[in-house]
Amino acid sequence: MTNLVVLSYGSQKEYRRAVLAVLSFFSFYDAQSPLPEVNVIIYTDRSDYFEQFLGDVPVQYVILTPEQQTAMMGTVGYRHRIKAVVVGDTLVQHPADNLLFFDSDTFFVKHPGPLLASIRPGVDVMHTVEFTFNDIATQPLPHDKTVADFVRMMEQEPFQTTRGAERFSGTQQCWNSGVLGLAPSVAAYLPDVYQLIDHLYANSHWHIIEQIAFSLVLQTRDQILPAIDYVYHYWEGDKKVAADALLTEAIDGRFAALPYADKLAVVRQLVERLPKAIATYLSEHAEIGLKQDAITFFNANRFGPAYRAALAYLLKVPADRKFLKDVLYHTKRGLTQRG
Repeated sequence: MTNLVVLSYGSQKEYRRAVLAVLSFFSFYDAQSPLPEVNVIIYTDRSDYFEQFLGDVPVQYVILTPEQQTAMMGTVGYRHRIKAVVVGDTLVQHPADNLLFFDSDTFFVKHPGPLLASIRPGVDVMHTVEFTFNDIATQPLPHDKTVADFVRMMEQEPFQTTRGAERFSGTQQCWNSGVLGLAPSVAAYLPDVYQLIDHLYANSHWHIIEQIAFSLVLQTRDQILPAIDYVYHYWEGDKKVAADALLTEAIDGRFAALPYADKLAVVRQLVERLPKAIATYLSEHAEIGLKQDAITFFNANRFGPAYRAALAYLLKVPADRKFLKDVLYHTKRGLTQRG
């Protein structure tokens, strides 16, 4: 048995993405391609939203209250820690089953059977390699630090894990965790993942610490295989905006009323055209890229190009008051840094 696990909470955009993610998995199976033994587990705050779309899918819902979400973020208050806890909870609750976790902003583009078959003790799956730490050493981090500072912390301070004193290196890779395929044996690694998340986030506030912790632990214990050939992951902010606009039109009340087989046929056609459709949408809506560029530059403390991108965006979308507030925030932050 493999548990297909999705975490989706907080907004209708998130729920809609997760509906596509789940149905895209099943859209590649037909009478000639029998279903594997799978169970879908959705951790959410709104099971009623999913039931209208996934009534024919074997789904187990785990309801997350606001209090539970806060507890899962731990003492460091790190939102993405919830994902690691969800993964650990599933492995503990289903100790004989493999797990395939995929983010809500993913969808399958290829028959997932071989991907499921690759998950076994000693062999894990993650989406793809994003970078080697030393290769992005100059990238800025919060509190006027850089990745080089993060690497020095990793290399100089041993971490007390279940293996004893353990050091990590800037030559190691960070994998994207939009997909996590894990055998039950990985449950033994979860205390180390949690500990690394808490320690590394407290000392860096790097927003991707969750996937860094999984990457460091899994690559030092197992072999990691990429899932990028099977799953399209639109994690970038501009791609999410484009995908959300396209999915709002595709996954609506009319879609919910379709028979299950028709839903799968629609989704199969949708995932075949979405990667190109997202790119086309962005080329036709240049303001989305300008806004994302401005945010990226501000976060990297590159204020010159940030203001140029922000101005170009506001000339196109002058009524975006939230973005204006973001610009003012970064302006105040920049002035404070200069003293």
